[in-house]
Parts: sequence; structure tokens; C-alpha cells
Amino acid sequence: MPTAATVQTAGGTQQNTGDRARGGKSNAQVMPLVPFIRASMEHREPCGIDVTRTLLTSGAQDLGVFDIPAYGYIRNIVLVVTGSGAAGSPTFHEDFPFSAITNIALTEPNGAVIAQFNSGYDLYLANKWGGYGNIISADPRLSPTTTTTATGGFQFVLRIPIEINGRDGLGCLPNQNAAATFKLRMTLGSGAASAGIYGATAPTTQPNVRVQVYSEAWDQPEVSVAGMTNQATPPAMNTPQFWSAQIFNVNAGSQTVRFTRMGNYVRNLICILRNTSTGRVGGQSDWPDPMQVFLDARPVDTAIKTLMTEQMFRRSGYGSRAPAGVLTSALAYDVAGGLDNGVFVYDFTHEFDQSLGQENRDLWLPTLGSTRVELQGVFGNAGTMTVLTNDVAIAGPVFL
Repeated sequence: MPTAATVQTAGGTQQNTGDRARGGKSNAQVMPLVPFIRASMEHREPCGIDVTRTLLTSGAQDLGVFDIPAYGYIRNIVLVVTGSGAAGSPTFHEDFPFSAITNIALTEPNGAVIAQFNSGYDLYLANKWGGYGNIISADPRLSPTTTTTATGGFQFVLRIPIEINGRDGLGCLPNQNAAATFKLRMTLGSGAASAGIYGATAPTTQPNVRVQVYSEAWDQPEVSVAGMTNQATPPAMNTPQFWSAQIFNVNAGSQTVRFTRMGNYVRNLICILRNTSTGRVGGQSDWPDPMQVFLDARPVDTAIKTLMTEQMFRRSGYGSRAPAGVLTSALAYDVAGGLDNGVFVYDFTHEFDQSLGQENRDLWLPTLGSTRVELQGVFGNAGTMTVLTNDVAIAGPVFL
């Protein structure tokens, strides 16, 4: 098994013999260190980004590049997207409404890209499957803030995740220099504009789309309070996680897809298979059955589609029947609380309680730049596979 490169930190136990009493016991009192999130406080504020554009029937609209205000240790960027004023009887794209925004990128002050999503639907999947909170409320479709109308209106809230684990603040990043800010970029619509949001029939009146942006952060803790020393920085500070997307063309028949984003600890792999003609619905049927995953030419998983689906349900609960037999069958795909057509997830975050997220990091997959992770199988038809990779570059001790 390869080992990802890490930053080595000095360790050990410091011994002080100068104040030891007879018998070898120390007279000095050891005061516990107050954990970072206990010493800090949650903070939320608007980023001063509030943009409204009318959706075009053709051509995307670059909303611009925005500075994220400096404050404490940044945890998430929150996007509130509202489409209002639509009229008509449109049909809807399979990724509606999240595909209203595209080309979403968040960069660090040094210019490094820490999150890049081709569409809001990819970001929706990162929210749903990334393991960032209570699994019951992780699906944005389940939120009361996600709404759609028959005329083409919509609202949803998505987070660009920066923090990895809310239990200890791992992954939140220092954001305390107003002269060197995080930057956010977004686009409204796609190259075909509303065609990526609506289906064959567009609204007779296109909606006005408003995008509001908030930041969630931790305060900067005091060094000490009431004689207690605080952990003034998050654990393994400057440990970033990344989200990136690679798109692979696949043909009908036996194929090998090599995942190319390697070199850090891999936390999640989300595969989105789309049939050239029928999109994700076709991708659900076309997924290899069985498929194999290889790590450096060694087979580590062989599974039929039924087992992949069962594994995703077992770790998330998505697609389950309602309690007390309210439903007579499992939830359909692409509905609130359901699974997603054409989406197959490999997580490395379930070891804490066998559900997604809040992990101890023991299952993260260590990789080198030379590591080969490949998926092999027989695909039903030609199409594309988008692979969302969530990886972590550790900067100190992160394993609990």
C-alpha cells in the first residue's frame, strides 16, 4: 500500500527533572488544552455577493470573480440560488434545479484551486455524499429550502465545503488577511444556457436568477481564558481538502477507466455515468454489472450493481422505505431522499459509525502520484463518466 507524502512534525514527551520531588514524581500541574472548537465560536456573515441575472435562452453568463471577506478560519461557502418570475409549462432537465449554476471554482489566496465543479449538480452530489453532517439532512433535495414550481421557478442552498470534519474543525483554513482573499467564480447557465436546466420545452418567460453568498467560519480563539490554555488553531492547520472533476469518454463494451487525481489521501470518489442519448437514466442501466476496482493492478473490489446499490443505501439510508410501512416500495431515483440515476459512490469516510462522514480518517486511501486506481467492466453504451475526486493534503497529525 503506498503512503501519501506528509509533513513530519516533532513529537515526544518533554521531561523536566528540575522540579521533581523525591520519589521521581513531578510537582508541576499539567493543565489540559481546551479543544479548538470549544475555544472558538461559530460565525456566519454575508459575503457582499448578491447578483441577479435573467437566464438567457442561449449562452452562459459569467457572474464574475468575487472576494470572500477575511474572517477567522473559513469552513464553508454557502450559495443561495433563487429563480423567480418564470412563466409557461416547461419540461425539466434531469439535473434541475441545481444545474442553474455552472463552472463553480473556489481558490485560495495563493491561487490554488481547492474546489472546482462543472455544474451545480456536481456540487449537489458533493453535499449529499461528501459526509459533512447529519446524513438525514445532507441531501439538499430534502431541505425545505429546495423548491420548484411548474412554471420553472426554483430555490436551493448548496455549500462549497472547506472544513472536513465539524467534530474538531479539521480542514478549516485561516482567512485573516484582507489583502489576500479566497476567491469565488460562478457562471449562470451552460453553453446552451437554459437547455441545461430545462428540457425540450423552455419557459415562455425565463426566470430571474439571484445568487447570494454567505461564509461560515470559526472565530479566532483567545490564547487562554480563565487560566486555561486554548488550542488557538485547528488541528493540523493548513490541511486542505480538494474537489475536482475529470470527464472520461466511454464506449460500449469492455473499458478501463483510470482515475487520474492521485497523490494525496483520497476521501471520496463519485462516478456519474451518462448515456450519450438518455443521460443519467441511461447511465444507470449502462453501469458495468459486475465491475472491478484495481489498486496498482491488484483487484480490491468486485461487485455486481445490486451490491454497489445496497452498499450506498446501507451507508446513507438514501432510497429507503418510509418507517411503519407508509410506502409499499423503496423511493424512486432522483427524488428527495432517493438515490441518483447513474451515480455510484466510493466513500472512505464510514468507519466511525458505518455511515458517511465525521470519520476518524482511518479509511482514507493513501496514494502517490504513481498510484493506479482503475475501474474495469463492460459498459452498456457509449457515454461519459464524470469522476468527482475528494482528496486531502495533510499538514500534520490528522488520525484520531
